[in-house]
Amino acid sequence: MDKHSGDNAIPEDNNVSHTIESFKETDIAKIALDSANVGIWIMDPASRKFFPSERTREMFGFLPKEEMSFEDAMLKVVDKQRKNVVEAIENAFKKRSILYIECPIIDLHDNKKRWLSITGGFSSSTVSNSYFSGIIMDITEQKQSDLRRSKFIGMVSHELKTPLTALKAYVQMLNNWAKKQKDNFTIGTLSKVDKQVKKMLNMINSLLNLSGAEAGKIHLNKAEFRLDVLINEVVEETLFITSTHNIIINPCNTVSINADRDKIEQVLVNLLSNAAKYSDNTADIEIGCVLKDSEVEVSIKDKGLGIAPADIDKLFMPHYRVESKETENIAGFGIGLYLCAEIINRHNGKIWVESEPGKGSNFKFTLPVS
Repeated sequence: MDKHSGDNAIPEDNNVSHTIESFKETDIAKIALDSANVGIWIMDPASRKFFPSERTREMFGFLPKEEMSFEDAMLKVVDKQRKNVVEAIENAFKKRSILYIECPIIDLHDNKKRWLSITGGFSSSTVSNSYFSGIIMDITEQKQSDLRRSKFIGMVSHELKTPLTALKAYVQMLNNWAKKQKDNFTIGTLSKVDKQVKKMLNMINSLLNLSGAEAGKIHLNKAEFRLDVLINEVVEETLFITSTHNIIINPCNTVSINADRDKIEQVLVNLLSNAAKYSDNTADIEIGCVLKDSEVEVSIKDKGLGIAPADIDKLFMPHYRVESKETENIAGFGIGLYLCAEIINRHNGKIWVESEPGKGSNFKFTLPVS
């Protein structure tokens, strides 16, 4: 019997190898893009000439051979999001930085909303003779799944919050009774129960805020208040919960801002809690604020584990947690920093971190001053 006969025989065909060898890199790239259902685009930032692929046109609701300018594409973006998308793209051009945005568009053919992710970057590090190019993906199914999950989290969180609020009220009533009875043991025990209830309420509030952020529904109730006063209040409250750490308040300017006080308090609490969570009990944590022109910069510095450069760029993404032997036993959902970033961005501020493994981290954010 021929060794090549039978069901598993491999025919000796030189045409197969010749065909494979004749493939160009561009052919392989096109097949890969088509298989991944990805559109590509190229743009000259100087002339604003825009070159979309057929799949990119389709994703924006145009026919494959139909003309589509950059302005035409932006007109398909939902009205509320259009300004932010254009600003993000212009900012990437100006700073020569990586672009990544997610935006909803309305397809005029079927009048349905779809979600697209747009990624891009410069082809060259030099200013001359370079162009901006990227890919576009349809992430509608992923977004719908995320929204369903967010709605579920929001519903469950609301249901959990009601009995916990009642439990907190009963603990306070019992605590008042114990004080009248001068029952120190009961007072101490109820104090610990109250701390745990506060922790659970904070976690539930974080989940509610996460579902709101992912649905684009972080609402701000802005009012004028003193940021330096809020910082002192948050530090006092944090020391009550995590009394093992020493928090140093660096001299702060008298700063008034127009912002959502509760949301900024949440940012401060999250950053201070993180600093305490990822640093040794004996290590100091420093917090301070400095006026810089028309904005105030707040910093929370610790001497903890630090963050590797590869993790810094992903740190403010939802559900992202740094995975290492040192952090595997530290509890958390990976949503605190994401919520901080969403809140600060909604206030037209910036948030970032300066860190080095083994030498601690310095989280900073800015807010416009009144």
